[in-house]
Amino acid sequence: MKYTVEFPLEAVSAAEDVETIARAVDRLGYDALAFTEHPAPSKAWIDSPPGHPTFDMLASLAFCAAITERVRLMTFLVVLPYHRPFMVAKALATIDLLSRGRVTAVVGAGYLRAEFDALGVPFEERNTLLDEALAVLPEIWAGEPVSRSGMNFDASEIVSQPVPVQPGGPPLWIGGNGRRARDRAARSGGWSPLLIGSEAASRINTAAIAGVDGLSGDIREVRDLARELRGEDAEVVVQVLTPQARVMFADHSAAEHREYLAALADAGVDWFVVRVPGEDAASVIASLEYYAAELML
Repeated sequence: MKYTVEFPLEAVSAAEDVETIARAVDRLGYDALAFTEHPAPSKAWIDSPPGHPTFDMLASLAFCAAITERVRLMTFLVVLPYHRPFMVAKALATIDLLSRGRVTAVVGAGYLRAEFDALGVPFEERNTLLDEALAVLPEIWAGEPVSRSGMNFDASEIVSQPVPVQPGGPPLWIGGNGRRARDRAARSGGWSPLLIGSEAASRINTAAIAGVDGLSGDIREVRDLARELRGEDAEVVVQVLTPQARVMFADHSAAEHREYLAALADAGVDWFVVRVPGEDAASVIASLEYYAAELML
């Protein structure tokens, strides 16, 4: 199992806190550090679950690229419909270069209608915008002339250089639970679902997944489809966010959590997202040290 830390912005009161926490994630052996994207959320979202404060995701990842050495830098997730494809491709390619090839791009369609309205992006077209971006990003990252049109771009012999360090560009993992997300994941090679029930799923406009057994079946389906579409050697990396991401907020024993992680691994999960409690940088680091020492498989 590999471990992604979702950056705990609630514990940040100064720039030094970001640096201290990012360096601790890097030093303690976690596999990825992730930032979420909500550039213009509504007050109603901020004031209720799953609302939380956010930084600019791409600027934050660029900052962390400069102060870390080995941990991967993850968008979790970048809402591609919010961005013009050539602009987000350039930003991610630059961070990939500056980090020497450490970017993973988890991407999705988004779900907050008020945020789409504030950004001037048509909510009803989010899936079309996402699919167009997924199609053109690898072409942009190849560094060759791109001629393609979409809803919000019209490219004729457009070249983006320098190219990312990672051949083909940063890995593209698809966030979301529904049929469209699973189909996209089979094509892209990465899936990042949420293990949530129907009530939580309805709040973010996605499908519920019925426990680890349900997740296991969905993973098999995605990987079978990947082999059908891309050949018998096709792989799909799976990262999951589950209620036990908050294991350190609740009363779970280390043994129970490790047993849960083992069940996820048996279901086909490769990466697990961790949320970290703490009122300040020092308490966050103490939580990170505890999880690394006591809870990881």
